[in-house]
Amino acid sequence: MKTYYKLLLVVLLLPLLVVSTANAQDEDQVPDKLSIGLLGGITQGHMNIGTEYDPTFGFNFRYAANPTIAAQLNFSFGTMTTNPDDDNYFEREFENSYITTSMTAQIDVLRLLGSTSENVKLYTSVGLGLIFSDVTTEVNNKEPSNWTEYIGEDHSEPSMFASFGPGVRFNLGRRIDLFAQYDYYISNSEIIDGFRTRPELDIDLHRRTPDNWSSVTAGIQIKFGSSDKDADWHTYIPGVDPSALDNINSRLDDLDDRVDDNTMRLDEHDKYLEMLEQRMDDLENQLNGLVALVNDMDRVEMTIPNDILFAFDSSVIRESAKPTLARVARALSQNTDRSLNIAGHTCDIGTEEYNQGLSERRAASVKEYLVNSGIDSDRITTEGYGESDPLVPNENESARKLNRRVELTIE
Repeated sequence: MKTYYKLLLVVLLLPLLVVSTANAQDEDQVPDKLSIGLLGGITQGHMNIGTEYDPTFGFNFRYAANPTIAAQLNFSFGTMTTNPDDDNYFEREFENSYITTSMTAQIDVLRLLGSTSENVKLYTSVGLGLIFSDVTTEVNNKEPSNWTEYIGEDHSEPSMFASFGPGVRFNLGRRIDLFAQYDYYISNSEIIDGFRTRPELDIDLHRRTPDNWSSVTAGIQIKFGSSDKDADWHTYIPGVDPSALDNINSRLDDLDDRVDDNTMRLDEHDKYLEMLEQRMDDLENQLNGLVALVNDMDRVEMTIPNDILFAFDSSVIRESAKPTLARVARALSQNTDRSLNIAGHTCDIGTEEYNQGLSERRAASVKEYLVNSGIDSDRITTEGYGESDPLVPNENESARKLNRRVELTIE
């Protein structure tokens, strides 16, 4: 085996040593390392006879030891054919239907230079492999007397090759990568195209020129495994799970936000309770002197919060609100010449049409209670304003609670 093939073999063995070390250090963490790739591209031969840009297809099995080094088993197939525009004195043609298999090592150059990118890799690839050639040849210009010295050699046999080249890989998601790469192949055979550099002469037996070819391919890499971690893109520290730390930090941030939100809601609730207590005190004072007010004044106005009379989104009078309405009924019963107007109001939660109906139903419920308490229904009128006449802008919940109300006017 030639020296450069031996050197390449050493390079290929290095990822296996790294893999063993990585596994020994990080047994508790098992990121997804295996994947399969599907690829396609074009191949061109750089041999005795110029070739077309021919299509090639293949697949690979990849093992990522860590974000820097990966080992890959490759398979490809295609056909190399003669370029008809090539200046070829004997008009030689060939067709090689080939299959290749190789083992390559990939090294991320950006990681070696200190990059921590989780989206892009720029790597170099080196490898060794076999090409299984099925070659047929043809010599079309048989006029020269020495054409038989340049006849092609049809054959079906394997040859060893070395490959190297750059590539780029993109992280499209937890399960899929996109890659593109250029590979240059050097064979230990000079008849990949079926033709030797010169006729078979004794002086040339030990100075053959190996055939070579190149390809540009691209494809997708599909990851295997159920882990949330990907060995291709994340750096792992033995004993520490970065994703778990990120998850804890995220949950702590969310908890802080929820605590702040709850604190604000509690402060707002406390303010509302203070405001409601003040309104209840004012309402109690009005109710205590309601009979006297009706006797002394031509017009008495009173506002009762909906939260006292009704549950949210309800028109059924609370049991706790009935003593309040009983005082209104007593004032009306002692002043039979007075009439009552009941106006219902809502906030802006819900549609305008729904809120209009809710305000009308609440006003009707108050009237029904007073009529059942002995007040003549002809003395009571009702109106519903919905959300159209707020006391204050509906900017927050405290404001909306102020706007949900029933207004009583005795005159």
